[in-house]
Amino acid sequence: MKEIFPALLLSSCRADVTDEQYFGFVFLYKNFSRIFTLGDDNGAKFYLRSLSKPVQASVMADFNLQRELDLSDEEIAVCCASHSGTKRHCDLVLSILKKAGVDESYLKCPSAVPLDMCDFDGTKRPLYHNCSAKHALMLALCVKNGWDLTDYLEINHPLQKIIKEKHLVMSGARDIEISLDGCGAPVFALCADNIAKMFFNLFNDRKYRFLRNAMVENPYIAGGKDRPDSEIMELGQGNLVSKVGAGGFVLVYNIKEDMILIVKMSQNNNLPRRIVTLNALLKFGWIKSNPAPSEYFNDCGKKVGDYICNFSFL
Repeated sequence: MKEIFPALLLSSCRADVTDEQYFGFVFLYKNFSRIFTLGDDNGAKFYLRSLSKPVQASVMADFNLQRELDLSDEEIAVCCASHSGTKRHCDLVLSILKKAGVDESYLKCPSAVPLDMCDFDGTKRPLYHNCSAKHALMLALCVKNGWDLTDYLEINHPLQKIIKEKHLVMSGARDIEISLDGCGAPVFALCADNIAKMFFNLFNDRKYRFLRNAMVENPYIAGGKDRPDSEIMELGQGNLVSKVGAGGFVLVYNIKEDMILIVKMSQNNNLPRRIVTLNALLKFGWIKSNPAPSEYFNDCGKKVGDYICNFSFL
């Protein structure tokens, strides 16, 4: 296991006292080359978690599934999403399942409550899991190819072998670490340089460009209310593609500049990730405004401190 040295990226301060500190890495890539780094990753691998979803979804193009099932742009976008589980999101997942000829009972992701409770009916369901669209697509691919539907999450299943190989080929990695994600699907670990290369290849290949277009054109479907991917793509005004992953991950692709920003926080805390990422995007000029908070308040609504970004790109 390689030793890594994350950088201090964010502090929360009350008066002259540093209350909390958040560490991690920031990587910036241009034309497949790393041009800026905060923190010393030492070539270590990180598990991508939901960052993999657009790569997993790209398998549909290898089997022409999006055309055979006549998937809408919203259905394609939700396949790439860590969605919020609203009725709008769930209806899209159910539509994909119906087009594939299966139903919710085939989903192997765990029962969950939705991330957005606005349409919650009080009963946990696999459908509400933020990975259910990814699983629906996996089932559709299994139906298309006559593969077993009961063990589609097993690493030796034909589908998962194809997904693993796609990560290797598109990233240029020689090997890959494998574990299980929260939803039960195999999850892969790559170093930051290979992750960036994989997404450069994905988003620049005409064969798969429909994926990035579907996400950019449907930012709410690609996340949901108060979800970071939706917020970043809306702020990017059609120029940014964003994908988050558990464990403090977010990757943002700038279409016009052909650049990739990767933020990997050491802590799995969504607010520091949001503040660091939006501040970085603003400093790079990728967004025009930054809605991330710079102050924080107690439960009575009284300001008690400030968030201070501990990094510069000069």
